[in-house]
Amino acid sequence: MKILTNTILAVGVTVLAGCSGMSTIDVRETRANPNWYQDCKQIGKEGFLFWRDKYAYACGMGESLYEQASEAQAYAFAVKGFAERINGTVNSSTVVDIQGDTRYDRTIVEHKVTETVIREHLEVKRHMYQLASTGRVHTYVRIKMPLEVFDRLIQEANNAQTTTTRIIDN
Repeated sequence: MKILTNTILAVGVTVLAGCSGMSTIDVRETRANPNWYQDCKQIGKEGFLFWRDKYAYACGMGESLYEQASEAQAYAFAVKGFAERINGTVNSSTVVDIQGDTRYDRTIVEHKVTETVIREHLEVKRHMYQLASTGRVHTYVRIKMPLEVFDRLIQEANNAQTTTTRIIDN
């Protein structure tokens, strides 16, 4: 009897320990972006007094029926934010054409990002919920990178562009 009691007690403790490590996703009735995502700062400091480190930040959001796909999208968009700032080029033009009393205007913005090295980024914040009306999981992430790494990556991208330009010009 004592062996049976100990076995039941051991199984019960194991089950409780396993369940305590699990978390649930909040189910919301309305869509809501976290404040830190709405106002995603680009550069900031963290730490106390004289021990503050500077970081570059990027945010991303993902949405899917599947939790993992939503999270992967959020991270992809956040990393894309870093890549655009490190190695992006923008070409834009606006055309206004007036014919008689009719005005036509068109704005074209082209944003290109060539392959960009992203390294040493860390997760800062993550928020996830499921929207009750659609069953879709919404994930928001903010990742950070030490500012000196971010600046070095910008310099490396600039150096690579300069080298490519020199080779093409010659």
